[in-house]
Order: sequence, then structure tokens, then C-alpha cells
Amino acid sequence: MRYSDRSGGLSGAERERREALRLRAADMFSGGITPPRVAQLLGVTRKSACEWHRAWLKGDKAALVSKGAAGTGCKLTEAQLTRLEAFLDEGAIAHGWDDQRWTSARIATLIAERFHIRYTPRGVAYLMERLGWSFQVPAHRAAQRDDEELAGWKRRVLPALKAPGRPGVPGSSSPMSPARTSRPPKRRTWARKGHTPGLQVAYRGHGRVSIAALICAKPGMRTRLIYRMRTYHHRKHEPKGFTVADFQALLQAAHAQLGGPISLVWDSLPEHVSAEMRAWIAARQDWLLVYRFPAYAPELNPAEGIWSNLRTKLFNFTVHGIDELAGLIKNRLKPLQYRPDLLNGFIAETGLTISDLA
Repeated sequence: MRYSDRSGGLSGAERERREALRLRAADMFSGGITPPRVAQLLGVTRKSACEWHRAWLKGDKAALVSKGAAGTGCKLTEAQLTRLEAFLDEGAIAHGWDDQRWTSARIATLIAERFHIRYTPRGVAYLMERLGWSFQVPAHRAAQRDDEELAGWKRRVLPALKAPGRPGVPGSSSPMSPARTSRPPKRRTWARKGHTPGLQVAYRGHGRVSIAALICAKPGMRTRLIYRMRTYHHRKHEPKGFTVADFQALLQAAHAQLGGPISLVWDSLPEHVSAEMRAWIAARQDWLLVYRFPAYAPELNPAEGIWSNLRTKLFNFTVHGIDELAGLIKNRLKPLQYRPDLLNGFIAETGLTISDLA
């Protein structure tokens, strides 16, 4: 019996285990046990047991001894395999490609350049799976995201939010278009099994239905959801999304509804950081204190939980116009306003727990 040590084949330890099974089967055949019963006793398929029985009939027990791995073996030495994995860990950009994806063709080119050994893309696939790598869809990561800035934000801003003497109601705001989104294409790359790779991409969104929402929380009180929605119909002089005036109206409405000062945490949308908005906020420092999220840090924004929940509720619905879609979105958002436990879950998922913000 011979099994390949390539993808879909057996390792040395597995070949030894399989050989032991075959030799046990040979002893059972010698005792008059039928192949179906052997398959049941050894936990193998009937097909395997029947093949072993035919080989045993032709060559006795010696016919079931392992003959080693099939194929010519790996072209690279162990030292070269170690160097190859080090090259792959450096990323494709470090070796002259324009992104970090490792395709079979790129790895074959890398092996040819570094070790002067020719591999076909199919051979590279066998090699990578033998090394414990798999062909995965990478997780997209915004090119503008700065992890150091994100860590610094947590050190600087969170203590300020938890500072005593600020009775405000923490909130978050994130404009978003669940109706239509534009995301980078999903392409695959070789990566170690169990470790999803990340690729930097530049997000460019465009939408027809825009939503701005505030999750408002204060210890001892019910968490609230306040939102506004704007529909764009491609009409002349119609704004495509939320304007500075729209965000100002939303904050004024939240202030009136909550009846107290607000500590607002939101992102750096152009309308949020415009000169007009900064001047408007400065004139209302008696009840409005604003903090900004780091660039491209959606995991800190509780409003992202709303959009994720909303998307699941819009599946399998066909609408005949943008107004019907807007009505459907309102219908799905309304129950969320009566689910403070779910809203608290969106906050807890970010790590900005209500007790921390007290």
C-alpha cells in the first residue's frame, strides 16, 4: 500500500497508523471475519476493507505493509522551507508586488528567484498545504487606520470620559447607508491556517438612504436610541446625505429629549469636523462635550452594532423603490428603541461599558 504525502495524502505518523489498521485487518481475515464486519470493528469504510481483503488474498499479510510515501518528495530542503516561510511572513509587497496577497503563481516565482527551483502553481498548492497554510479570503483593513493612534485614544480619552463631575449622557453617532455599500473585491491569499490575514484597503462608500443614530446611555437609566434618516432620490439640489444642519438638529433634539448635558463620542466625518460644526459646538459648551474616535476604528463605535443588526433584518426583502426601502428600515429600527438590553450589548461589545463611563 502506498499513499501520497502531499495534499489529501497521509503524513508519516498517519501512514504508520493506517498500516497498523491494515495489519489488524489481515489478522481478522485470517480468522475468517468478513470484510464488512472488519470495517465495522475497525471504523473504516467497507470499500477500504474490501480493497485490503483483495490485497490480502493475493499477497497475504505482506501485501498490506506500507511501501512509504508516493511521489518524488519535496524539492526543497528543510532549511529552504524555513527560509521560504520567513519570506512569506514578510509579505508580498516586500518582494516587489503591489499588494500583500500570496497567490500560487507569486509563490512559484519567489521560489524560482530565491532557490532556482521550478514549481507549478498546482505544486505550490500541495507545498503550502503541507506546510500548514490555506487559501483564505483576507479581512480588509482600512489603509487610513492607525493602531498606535487607536491605543493612544483609549489611554487619553477613556479616563476623560470617566472623569468625576460630568453628569452627561454618553452617546455615539455614525452616518451609514445600509441600502447600498461599496466594498473592495474579495480575493484570496495563502496564509497560515487559523490566522486570517488582513489587507489594507481604501473604503469608498456611496448611498441612497442615510441614517445618523445616537446610542444614549447613563447609569441607572434606560439606554435610548435616537436616529434620523434621509432619503436621496437623485433630484436636483437634493442633498445626498446628512448636512451639518442635519447633525445640529439631531443633537438639539437629543438634548431636548434627554434633558441634560451630553458627552458625545463620534467619528471624524467631514460634517463632524467642519468649521461650521466646530463653531456651533463651541457655542454650546455648557451642555455639549465632544470626543472623537481615532480614524477607522469601527470596533469602538456602538452604532456599528445597529447597522450590523439592521442588515440581518433586511435580508430576503425585495423593494420597488427607495421610499419603500426607507419605510422598511424605519420598521426595523423601531423595535430597537424598545430593546435597551440589546443597545447595552452594542456598547459592551466595544469595551466602553456603561460602568466605565459613569
